[in-house]
Amino acid sequence: MTNLEHLPALLPNGNAHAVIEIPAGTSDKRQYDPGNNTFPVDLRNGVPRRIKFLPYPANYGFIPGTKMDKSRGGDGDALDIFVLCAGVASGTVLEVEPIGIIELLDAGERDDKVIALPVDPALRTVEADDITELPQAAREILVAWLLNYDPEDGAKLVGVKGKAEAMEAIRKWVV
Repeated sequence: MTNLEHLPALLPNGNAHAVIEIPAGTSDKRQYDPGNNTFPVDLRNGVPRRIKFLPYPANYGFIPGTKMDKSRGGDGDALDIFVLCAGVASGTVLEVEPIGIIELLDAGERDDKVIALPVDPALRTVEADDITELPQAAREILVAWLLNYDPEDGAKLVGVKGKAEAMEAIRKWVV
């Protein structure tokens, strides 16, 4: 089976790949294990991580083929992504249209979250070409959730930017 981290970040049509680790509406923090090609619950201090806040408001995962390099201020992980649609299973690979980015600092490192919509019209629950076209309340929910779901992380908002900046970030972190 292919290591999902090695899928291309960007497709020739300008869309991106998203690997879903955590389905929308769930609260177990899962992380991709490329050695086993599985999505086990993440551990913190030897204890399974369960979000003790509201469940994930969107499907959470990563953009394969990217890495937010620590030497350039990133967190050392792949670029994170929120895909706005009903919950899909861990391990689902989606073709998505990035529409924006929520820029965050977490422990002094960039930990940005691309916001995207699935290309498949059957999966879409909202229509927007840019994050500015989402209802303001939806943007506020995503930002508030990211700033509050893990008090140990103490994330700080840098900014909420549009589609062009999201695509620029993906290209910046492609390995």
